[in-house]
Amino acid sequence: MKTITLILNHEMASCTSNLMLQLFKDRNFIIFWLGELISVIGDHVSFIAFPWLVLNLTGSPLMMGIVLAVQGLPRALLMLLGGAVVDRTSPRTVMLYSNLIRGLIMVALGLALVFDTISMPFIFAGALVFGVADAFYFPAATSITPSLVAKDRLQSANALVHMTMQLGIIIGPVLAGVIIAGELTTATHTVSELTATPDADREGLARAFLLDAVTFMVSALSLLFVRTRKLDRDSNAQGQDTFKSMISAIKDSLAFVWVIPAIRLAFFGIAVLELFFQAPIFVGLPALMKQRFTEGAYIYGLIVACYGLGALLGGLTAGATRSIPREKLVRLLFIIFTWSGATVGLMVIFNSYEIAMLLFFTAGLGDAYIWVHFTTLLQTVTPEAKLGRVMSIFMFLSVGLVPIAGVIMGAVFEWNLELGLIGSSAVMVVVCLIFSLLKGTAEFGKATQKQVG
Repeated sequence: MKTITLILNHEMASCTSNLMLQLFKDRNFIIFWLGELISVIGDHVSFIAFPWLVLNLTGSPLMMGIVLAVQGLPRALLMLLGGAVVDRTSPRTVMLYSNLIRGLIMVALGLALVFDTISMPFIFAGALVFGVADAFYFPAATSITPSLVAKDRLQSANALVHMTMQLGIIIGPVLAGVIIAGELTTATHTVSELTATPDADREGLARAFLLDAVTFMVSALSLLFVRTRKLDRDSNAQGQDTFKSMISAIKDSLAFVWVIPAIRLAFFGIAVLELFFQAPIFVGLPALMKQRFTEGAYIYGLIVACYGLGALLGGLTAGATRSIPREKLVRLLFIIFTWSGATVGLMVIFNSYEIAMLLFFTAGLGDAYIWVHFTTLLQTVTPEAKLGRVMSIFMFLSVGLVPIAGVIMGAVFEWNLELGLIGSSAVMVVVCLIFSLLKGTAEFGKATQKQVG
């Protein structure tokens, strides 16, 4: 009996791997995938450049957190509306216009640096408009995959899309470090005694923002050649007042998420991850690397790239293996997030960028593996007519809370950087361990009627 089970498991894994390989023969999907890959690489160049620009201008982790909040708050406030718009229009169209707008903002920032007219008010304005465009892009990007591939290829497609993000994390930060610092060496990565002057990296930062602008335009161009299937639409919204029907549709999607205990708990876990893991990475980690190393931007890029490398392997593993049983998936999610939280504290304790790179590699491996499986589960149990709205809630919790945490954690890091990082790590470890023990992680209610994988 055990031998038969092993053979069946092997055959299922082989079948899943074949589905992933078949996607590379799908011209339509590959055009979409390549366009997003180029865009994501550019995104992660600017992800490094943006905090480094603010640090160079102000030297303040708190100010960096405020800039993230200016970008993130409109994204958070408008994201559910963005999901409702996606459900009424097309994910592809929304992504296209969002990319064009964000590309123009990167052009403006790059040129301001070239002509040495950059200022904090200009950065705040750019961050605000960028956040509004993000509010519509993220629900569209996370709901477009079911319109590109058949359901039996959904997990493999999600794995490839997630791997695109991780390739961006691997290539983008290292590329950003080279562009900004102007070198590719680890010879002088020692504890910092001097901090950079505000104008030290201006030319490199300008190149970084302009490169991101080009990648946005390439991604928008690729979307013009992508064909998508029309998803089901909410028939109840037809003939109703547009604004009232959108509010009603948002309430309906919130109710759908709330009545499924496992999904509700998983969403809470994702919010905890973003508050106590992602916010410290974007706000605390750059400040820590700037404090510890003379070439902090490059070291920061290496550490984030290692997270991306681990996530790339985690996504590949998720795409090449069979689905996790749904009654075990959410509990596993909390266990993996527990380790992710622990890596932040361990990185502070061990004053070595090599150890930090290893820790973040393992965190990325686990996070990506569970993220692909959970995304596929969510897309499968959610009715197509609600997909944009439910995925907007997913993305609100994934990225919408980061700016709020950025301001809070920025103030904490201003007070005591290392203690703040260790504290956020401890909170995440304790909370995720407790929630991994809850019975609700295996309860799906109405969703048990739908099948995953």
